[in-house]
Amino acid sequence: MMLHALPCLQGMAVLERKATFSRSHRKARLWRYCATAAIVLSQVAAVAFVGSVQAPRTPLKVQTCALSGPVGMTVAVLKEKLRERGLSTSGLKSVLIKRLEEAESQEPPRPGSGYSRLTVGQLKAKCAELGLTKSGRKADLVARLEAQAAVSVAEASFELRDEFHVGDKVMALLEEEEEEYEAVVQCNNGDDTYLISWTEDGYEHTQKAENMRLLKRAEKKFQFSAGDKVEGLYHEEDTWYPARVKCINDSGSYTILWEDGEEYEVEEKDLKPQTQPVALADLRPRQKFLGIVARTFSFGTFVNIGAERDGLLRPWFTYKGEEHNFKSGDKVQAFYEDDEDYYQATVYKDNGDGTFLIVWDEDGEEHVAKKNHLKLLRLSELEEGSKVEVFVESVMTDKDGQQKLFLATVAEKIGTKGPTRKVDLSGFEHIKADQWLTGKVIRLLPFGAFVQVAPPSGGKAAQGLLHIREIRDGFIPNLEDELSLGDTIEVRVKYLNSEDGVLHLSMMGG
Repeated sequence: MMLHALPCLQGMAVLERKATFSRSHRKARLWRYCATAAIVLSQVAAVAFVGSVQAPRTPLKVQTCALSGPVGMTVAVLKEKLRERGLSTSGLKSVLIKRLEEAESQEPPRPGSGYSRLTVGQLKAKCAELGLTKSGRKADLVARLEAQAAVSVAEASFELRDEFHVGDKVMALLEEEEEEYEAVVQCNNGDDTYLISWTEDGYEHTQKAENMRLLKRAEKKFQFSAGDKVEGLYHEEDTWYPARVKCINDSGSYTILWEDGEEYEVEEKDLKPQTQPVALADLRPRQKFLGIVARTFSFGTFVNIGAERDGLLRPWFTYKGEEHNFKSGDKVQAFYEDDEDYYQATVYKDNGDGTFLIVWDEDGEEHVAKKNHLKLLRLSELEEGSKVEVFVESVMTDKDGQQKLFLATVAEKIGTKGPTRKVDLSGFEHIKADQWLTGKVIRLLPFGAFVQVAPPSGGKAAQGLLHIREIRDGFIPNLEDELSLGDTIEVRVKYLNSEDGVLHLSMMGG
């Protein structure tokens, strides 16, 4: 065995002659070589002694097993082992060895490590149980059983490797660079590939499972994955909006994308699955829903019931009986004699003499109005954001083929028409959807404009609503940049309901 160590010393001497070091440096290196050689020789001698006493015929490969373990590993192998355990790979080799030995000492025994304590009879019985050959010495039986145990663990590990979890930290192979980089699992694609995001730059990448290895299991199970459609809570407005999960962050939070493309960071508690909207074609009259009140306009109040679009709750369908008894908080349109026109106001109190004290929404001024000068817009309890039980009143189709949903809070009124409005829209009934009319802007509101337009066959002009979405394509941040009072514009009829006196206009092509 001593002869096997001599080439090591000879190789050291050759390296020493070829290198150009200072005298003190060479002396220090020589002492290190001598110390290393002494350790190697002592280990080899110990193995030789043990082998000669216990198993003189054991092959040399078995005799030199004492040189395995962290001490006999290269720096590259040491770093690989440390990375597998999620440990630091920095430092000298001696530091790496110590770090790995400490980690291994805390790990459970390797598969089959207890076989060496069994008797030959017990080992043969175990081999027979597993269908293995029973011949050979004790060392052969132990090696055979340990090898089988290692194979079983490897197969089990392969089966359990079936999927990584969202949020797991992994090392993933970037094939074009043939290097591994740290990443976070964002989504299981279901085809043995995963969507990951590189920790270094956050870029996404689709990776095969075979080119990934686990660094650290996610501390919790994430409910959502990258690409999921969700609703996110926008804290600045305390309102839920549709969004899509972009990625899961190292901190455990989510980055989501709103529909306008803006990123926003939220915690999981501020996300919920995006529900599929109810198709209007599936709705039937008198179906009951719990809705959320949206905005109120001159023609009624919109309510969100989770359908493809919000439903319109017209004033007639919100109170019982033929006439509404106005009360404090009701939103109304009130006639102002000086202008001979209606403006929005809020009822302050009932004077008890057929008049009501109202407050104009525009300037906050008080005014006394007769009951027959008031038109209900919405009840006081139907404030924006409040919840309300509603029934499907009807689903109708406009001239563009778009369906509109109408709701009611009073089921008894479903199927009725209510009082006839005094607005004559008969001159617009037979106009084609692509016929253009000349109109005049007479009022600007945050959501659109009222346009006065005359029917093409002549007759009395009527007011129609031009919604801000019907002015042009794209987002309009400021209506005054598009329209001014008195502007003459070209419009077409988008929706008409002569019985209710509703006329909607559009500046966009059909």
